[in-house]
Amino acid sequence: MTGQSAEAPSESTYLPRDAARQSRRVPGPRGQAAGGSRRAGVGRPSGRASRARHDERGAAPTSRIVLLALGLPVAGAIVDELVGSALGWAFAITAVLAAVLAAMNCTRASTWWVLSAPPLVVAAITIVAEQVANTSGSHGKLTTSAVHWAVDAFPAMGAAEVTLIAVLAVRLIRSRRNGRNSGA
Repeated sequence: MTGQSAEAPSESTYLPRDAARQSRRVPGPRGQAAGGSRRAGVGRPSGRASRARHDERGAAPTSRIVLLALGLPVAGAIVDELVGSALGWAFAITAVLAAVLAAMNCTRASTWWVLSAPPLVVAAITIVAEQVANTSGSHGKLTTSAVHWAVDAFPAMGAAEVTLIAVLAVRLIRSRRNGRNSGA
């Protein structure tokens, strides 16, 4: 037999199964070093534990923020429809407040969603408000009504978007300034 040893392998050349399993290095949970200690800044709890801890600090949970961000402009549209014939100041102010609320409480990952939301939310609420109030009946065609809705919605849409961008810019500047100060 070529290349094979005539002698039987001794038990000392092989590790017993239990010893082989113990010597294998198995990584622990994310965020923990080999000794079980947490590395700095890594391994924060996620999911429900993180949200529960976030709620204990007094911050509003995400579902409340979303409801307020949608509910405020709806309330403003209702007030404007009850007071006047078209959407006006109450709708614009509540749209801006909703944008500020969303911008102040959004995460970094959800910034793009929040940034694109005001035009869509304002347009949708404007269309519904105009349809419910039936002020578009005098305009005739749907395209003419859509132009009228866009004109009615633009001031609130623009004010909400500009305010949202300003709040996000301030948040970005503050986070970079705080990061620079804590590193020095």
